[in-house]
Amino acid sequence: MERHRIALRGSSLRVLSLLATTLIGFFLMPFLVHRLGERNYGYWVLVAAVLGYYGLLDLGIITAVQYEVAKSLGDKDPESVNRTISTAFYAFAMLGMAVFVLTVAVAYLSKFYIASASDISLFRKVLLITGAGFAVGFPGRAFMGATAAHLRFDITASIGILVLIARSALILAIIGGGGGVVSLALISFFTETANYVLGYFALRRIQEGLRISTALASWRTFRGLFHYSGHALVIQISDQIRFSIDGWMVGAFVGVSAVTHYAIAGRLSQAFLALIIAIVGILSPWFSQLFGSADFDGIRRVFILGTKVSASVSTIVALSLIFYGHVFIEKWMGQRYLDAYVPLVLLVLGIYCDVSQLPSVSYMFGVSRHRFLAGLTLAEAISNFGLSVYWARHYGMIGVALGTLVPIAIAKILIQPFYVCRHLQISIGGYYVKLFGRSVVAPALISTFLWMACFRKLNLPNVGMVCAVIILQALICAMAAFFFIFDKTERNSMLKQVLGLLQASQPANAGGAVEITEVRNG
Repeated sequence: MERHRIALRGSSLRVLSLLATTLIGFFLMPFLVHRLGERNYGYWVLVAAVLGYYGLLDLGIITAVQYEVAKSLGDKDPESVNRTISTAFYAFAMLGMAVFVLTVAVAYLSKFYIASASDISLFRKVLLITGAGFAVGFPGRAFMGATAAHLRFDITASIGILVLIARSALILAIIGGGGGVVSLALISFFTETANYVLGYFALRRIQEGLRISTALASWRTFRGLFHYSGHALVIQISDQIRFSIDGWMVGAFVGVSAVTHYAIAGRLSQAFLALIIAIVGILSPWFSQLFGSADFDGIRRVFILGTKVSASVSTIVALSLIFYGHVFIEKWMGQRYLDAYVPLVLLVLGIYCDVSQLPSVSYMFGVSRHRFLAGLTLAEAISNFGLSVYWARHYGMIGVALGTLVPIAIAKILIQPFYVCRHLQISIGGYYVKLFGRSVVAPALISTFLWMACFRKLNLPNVGMVCAVIILQALICAMAAFFFIFDKTERNSMLKQVLGLLQASQPANAGGAVEITEVRNG
């Protein structure tokens, strides 16, 4: 199977995994809120936010592992592959120990920021269990990066689906049987550990001659990894500030119970973000391959096609969330949570500004121009923090969401395109009017017309009907927009790739081994 079909299959399975995770998460959230109570669930959200910041401790190395392993595969240097994976594994193991020490410190200091003694005890137990699970799984990040270097996103997605099914079954059985938030933490510990163990065995299957040894690990290799990952780390830190600090802002300026209400808007908007990333997340290594072969015309073609896909799909999904968000929240969580709708609209608009420009981000990573992205994202994160603090005092949850929207809109829509278009030698006027503008206006008009003419006044009695209408409208809009946005050559090429993937998945071809010998993945 050709590499582009492997990538398409991986992208498809990532979308399937995301949809499964999102749907199960939507149905589990009200179950957990009602079983655990708003206050306990609020603490679970805050613990999750702490763990999100722990992800920064990987120092951006996972992206460097992906790049270095892919480069070594392209050079047919298996020894270098083993050196990179071994070095990353032991580096992550040491970072995992640091994570656990940090968890103990944060748990001890909880007496300074949690008032109730009973809440302190509960928070410490949950944090220590989940932090330990995070620390144990940290070395597994080396396996994730190496598997991605093979473009085998289908494997990681399949493992994710299996772990999701097991985790959901355990939650329904144990929490439904009376278990509390500590039980939920234990479930998370065991399922996340299983995820990394399965990742190791999967890598052994696709990486012939895989060896992990202290003798192969070296400080020189680690310096090489860190040199590449420095700017990625800045972006990672900035993303944590942009997307993970909101819950703390709401807790500090509105109240812990309001964290649960705001988490509804956050969950929906983050699902939007994850969906677009799953769809176009293969562009970065694609750009790297073209850059390595000096195919600059090919880079521009991929950028144009990727922008059309990202902008059009983002527009359809964003408008669906805005049109149906109110009734969805009502049927999903109940009327008392409808105060999450306005923050949802603001967060969706912010995420839209981000993901509609995702091919630009992939381009900068793919051709090693992410230094500019690091500076821009850091400035955006600092502005996000300052505006959220200021507006939260005056407007509560709405102010926090508004503090997220404004910096993203300025950075992603007004600044980033100028930098990327200049390096790609694309007219900025043509970008805003013929490329991005056309990719936005066509699906926006079609989606708005469908909603107002056909679906606006429908009686939707339950969340299943709301989802069905959203999917139906999105599919109709996507099929109509397909002919307005893409030219004939692009349409034929896209249909050819889809048909090729379907033919390759027939039983006659099942079980065939796939060997990738030349992959350059930035």
